[in-house]
Amino acid sequence: MILFLSEHDVESALPMSECIRVVEDAFRDHANRDTLLVPRISQQLPGSAGAFRIMSAVLPKLSCFGLKTLTGSPGRRLPDEVYFAILLFEIRTGALRAVISANHLTGVRTGAASGVAAKYLARNDASTIGLFGAGAQARYQVEALCAVRAIERVKIFAPDHEKAIAFASEMGRSLGLEAYAVRFPRDAVRQCGLVVTATTAKEPVLDGAWIEDGTHISGVGSNTPTKRELDSVCFQRSQVIVDCLEQAIEEAGDLKAALESGSIARGDISADLGEIVGGSAQGRTSDQQITLFKSVGIAIEDIAAAAFVYDRAVDLGLGTQLDACIQSRAAFTPWEL
Repeated sequence: MILFLSEHDVESALPMSECIRVVEDAFRDHANRDTLLVPRISQQLPGSAGAFRIMSAVLPKLSCFGLKTLTGSPGRRLPDEVYFAILLFEIRTGALRAVISANHLTGVRTGAASGVAAKYLARNDASTIGLFGAGAQARYQVEALCAVRAIERVKIFAPDHEKAIAFASEMGRSLGLEAYAVRFPRDAVRQCGLVVTATTAKEPVLDGAWIEDGTHISGVGSNTPTKRELDSVCFQRSQVIVDCLEQAIEEAGDLKAALESGSIARGDISADLGEIVGGSAQGRTSDQQITLFKSVGIAIEDIAAAAFVYDRAVDLGLGTQLDACIQSRAAFTPWEL
């Protein structure tokens, strides 16, 4: 039987703390070559400003494989202009097990990846977040960092200052933090052990000269070649870790710009996050070092999170069972399947 899981079902089944654990395990498995990551496919839709993307992965240790689709116009302000969906399959039989509405799952797993990176790369005493952005992903980023460090305060910069104020009020209430908006981007960086960029910017919002020694940076918004959040100095001054080297250098506009300008070389990218998690590469080496996690999002995160959500949903009795007649060979001839 195929299970359909709505956004509400996913929210009920996927707490951030569990997603961080699941994503961490997935990165470790990937470093150990226990996963298969399929290159992302992207296609502009004819007669539309929207895109259609497919990303997929095989996770043998979880006995599953699957794909995620994205349709819509990423970077626009209305959340209902981007749609994510996941198909989750069982390896042993190839059977479709779940159809998952995945906007919330995508947000949580993106935050979780930053949480995993901060767990290994941020100073243990990091307690203040400097945040660029006040949208949905900014919220997931703060929640994830709170799960791995004892966060006391968040300083928020966004071009829309009123939006930053409202976001700060929400974060203060929901997470019990001191949270406030700042008017100037440099003020969001001062005396922050953690700096996050979660924007749709096409030009850098973070000047690398502002970064203080010992800071850990999470750059998550620049996930297409046309976006840039971090300037080249950020990369020059940092130990750079990516979620997936091949995807990051093709898709992250700010990283591509730093490479193409000669500000850094490909060999200056220290490691994939999985190598840090798995212990085959070294993370932070001193309290003065600046570390930078450049994330574009990869399918092992999505499918590992989807497998967890499916198992939890079955345990909790969540979801809607769909008609599985397409699995009945008695109902269809082979070419109709």
